[in-house]
Amino acid sequence: MNLLESINSAIEAIIANKMRSLLTMLGIIIGISSVITIVALGNGSQRLIQQEFESFGVSRAFISLNWRESPTVNDLLTKEDIEVLQMALGEQIRGISPQIRNAARVHQRNEITSIFLIGVNEQYNRIENINMLNGRFIMAEDIANSRMIAVIDDEFAKNLFNRTDVVGEDLIANVQEQSIALTIVGVYEKPVAPFAQFDSGESPPDVYVPASMMNMFTDNDDLSNGLAINLFPDADVQDTMDKILSIIERRHDAVGKDLYRTYTAESELALINQIMGILTAVIGAIAAISLLVGGIGIMNIMLVSVTERTREIGIRKAIGAKYANIRTQFLVESLIISSLGGMIGIILGTFLSFIVAYVAGFPPAVSISAVLLATLFSAGVGVFFGYYPASKAARLDPIQALRYE
Repeated sequence: MNLLESINSAIEAIIANKMRSLLTMLGIIIGISSVITIVALGNGSQRLIQQEFESFGVSRAFISLNWRESPTVNDLLTKEDIEVLQMALGEQIRGISPQIRNAARVHQRNEITSIFLIGVNEQYNRIENINMLNGRFIMAEDIANSRMIAVIDDEFAKNLFNRTDVVGEDLIANVQEQSIALTIVGVYEKPVAPFAQFDSGESPPDVYVPASMMNMFTDNDDLSNGLAINLFPDADVQDTMDKILSIIERRHDAVGKDLYRTYTAESELALINQIMGILTAVIGAIAAISLLVGGIGIMNIMLVSVTERTREIGIRKAIGAKYANIRTQFLVESLIISSLGGMIGIILGTFLSFIVAYVAGFPPAVSISAVLLATLFSAGVGVFFGYYPASKAARLDPIQALRYE
C-alpha cells in the first residue's frame, strides 16, 4: 500500500467513525484555539500600548530627585539648570519645563471640585500635546512676572461655567488653606488619557499655571524637584538623557551620589513589551498543556482502533503487507486527525481573537508565526502520539491477528 492509498484508507476510517474522530480532535482543537487566541490578544495588547505611547510621545522623558537618597534644597533643579541644558543640548531638546504639582480645590455653585495645579513654563506645550481651543497658553512674560493666570480644559470649563468660552473669567482656588484668584487666559481640549478604556474613574482636572507662581506656596524660589523634557524625533533618547544627567550632577556636585533619576517613555515601552511578551509566552505555554491531553486522547483512540481492526491487519499481513505499510497506514490516520483538529483550532482561535479584541477595545494581532507553529505542533502531536499505536499494529502476529474475534 503506497502513501496515497494510506491517506484514502485513513479518510475512510475517519468518515466511518465521525463522532469518535471529532471527539478525538477536541483536545487538539481546544489547545490550538487557546494558544492562537492568547498569542493574538497578547500581540494586540502590545500594539495598543505602542499606539498609546506614540500618542503620548516616545521622545518624552523626565528627570527627578531620588528621594531615597535624602536630597537637600541645594539639589533641587533650578531655572539656571534649564538654561544650561538648552545651551548645551539645544539641538536635541525640543522643550524643557519644570513640572510642579499641587492639589487644590475650587468652589463653584455650592460644589467643591478637586483639581491639580501644575506649574510649568512657556515651553510645556512643546512637551505635552496641548490643543488650545480658546485664548492662549502660558508665555515667558507670565513666568517672569509670576502672573496669577490659569489654562483649563474644556470639560472643566463646561462644568464650572456651562460653556467653553471662559477667557477672562476668574477661578477661585484653595491651595494649602490659601485662597487665590486665577484669571483664565486659555482653554485647551482635554486629551484622552492613556489606557482610558481600562479606567472607569474620573481624575481631577489639570490646571496649568506659571511655575514661578507656584513657588509662592514654598520657601524655594524658581526651584523644582523635576523636569519634563521632550526631545526631537531624531535624537537618541537614552544618550541625550545620559548627557542631561551628567550635566545636572556636575552642576549640583552630585557625581556618583545617585541623587537624580531619569525616566524615558522609550525605556518604559521596552520594559512593558518585555513583560507582556513573557506573560503571553507563559500563558500560551499553559494553554498548550491541553495539546498534551489531546495527544493522549489520540493515542487512546488509535489503540482502540488497532484493537477493533486486528483481524483486518491480520488479513493485510497475510496477503503481503509489510511492517512499514501497516505502520504508515495508522500514522497517516493519526496525522490527519490531529491536523484536521489543528486547522479547526486555528480557525476557531482566529475567530475568538477578533471577538474578544472587539469587546476589549484593542486591535487583534493574529500572528502568522503562531499559526505556522500551531500547524506544525498539531502535526507533531499526531506523529508522536500515533507512533506507538501504529508500531503496535505493525508488530501484530498475522496468525494471532487472524484468530482475533
